[in-house]
Amino acid sequence: KVRQPMVQAMTEEVRVFGVKQPLGMESVLLGIAEKLKLPNHGKDGLGKGQPLERADDWFIRLTANLAKGDKPGTEVPAADKAEQQIYAEAHKHLSGYAYDPQRWRKILGDDMFLRAITVLNRGGRFEDAEYAYKGDKVHHQFKNQFNLYSEKVALGKHPGTGKNFFGLPVADPVLDFHGNKVEDPGYDMTLITYKDIVGGQSRTIGNYWSQGRELAENYILMNSRDAKRIGLRDGNRAQIISASNSEGVWDLRNGQKIPIAGKVKVIEGIRPGVIAVSWSCGHWAYGANDVRVDGKLVKGDKRRGKGICPNAAMRIDPALGDMCLTDPIGASASYYDTKVKVVKA
Repeated sequence: KVRQPMVQAMTEEVRVFGVKQPLGMESVLLGIAEKLKLPNHGKDGLGKGQPLERADDWFIRLTANLAKGDKPGTEVPAADKAEQQIYAEAHKHLSGYAYDPQRWRKILGDDMFLRAITVLNRGGRFEDAEYAYKGDKVHHQFKNQFNLYSEKVALGKHPGTGKNFFGLPVADPVLDFHGNKVEDPGYDMTLITYKDIVGGQSRTIGNYWSQGRELAENYILMNSRDAKRIGLRDGNRAQIISASNSEGVWDLRNGQKIPIAGKVKVIEGIRPGVIAVSWSCGHWAYGANDVRVDGKLVKGDKRRGKGICPNAAMRIDPALGDMCLTDPIGASASYYDTKVKVVKA
């Protein structure tokens, strides 16, 4: 039985270059190109009789490039009848922009279209694991210059200390903006975060279809040794506190405080001394609570508030006092070493 994981686009339809297609990033870009009369777009955008009017005009060629390979003799096999049947069955519920085999065959030609099917059926092109090594050496070697020293970095100065950065890789402890070591004695667990497969960003809590019948709820993931030491079991509710947030609460600054607390899930797939909490759950906004807009009540969905958001427990830079620790070279927010305690709620 062939599964059917894809659906037609759920956005409204628009016309670009006279072609009806779903509204999306690609159709917006093509619409701008049409309005500005940019070259290399439209009916003959990719050559005589080769249109660039909608996204699949581009992506089917991209797929064919993967199927073709880097040099002669590296093409993937053309799909046989059984492979073609699998492809047809998996896509028969789609139409038009999402599935237009006659159009794609005309663009690519019979041979390359069948090779593209081989790639599409597999979701990409993958080399067999046996080619990972050549003898005792990595097969696909990087043979260009590899710089360990970066002069551009070495010439830069830390804005908080005035000292030059190292131009070489170094192993530093966690430092604040003034270059002082950050230590939190008494907080014995390291908090890390990750993105769950159904909750890539904070906004995905509203994508009901991607999360099944029940909206996602995240957990405080913890090794069994730590759970036993603290006295926690699967499903117990626990609270996270840190040196930056000894109360272990989100202060919403409107008179409301929310505990940084959630259910514990005990696993062996995490290192002792570390807890992990996924991103995108534990909302009080994003439609999780009732709000009034222009005097009209907009009802919230309590399911969007399930779980825990750990951000308020993250370490604040003690030198600055009002923001997280940062990477002074890459300029990213650094939540990589927040030490916390986990207590039964």
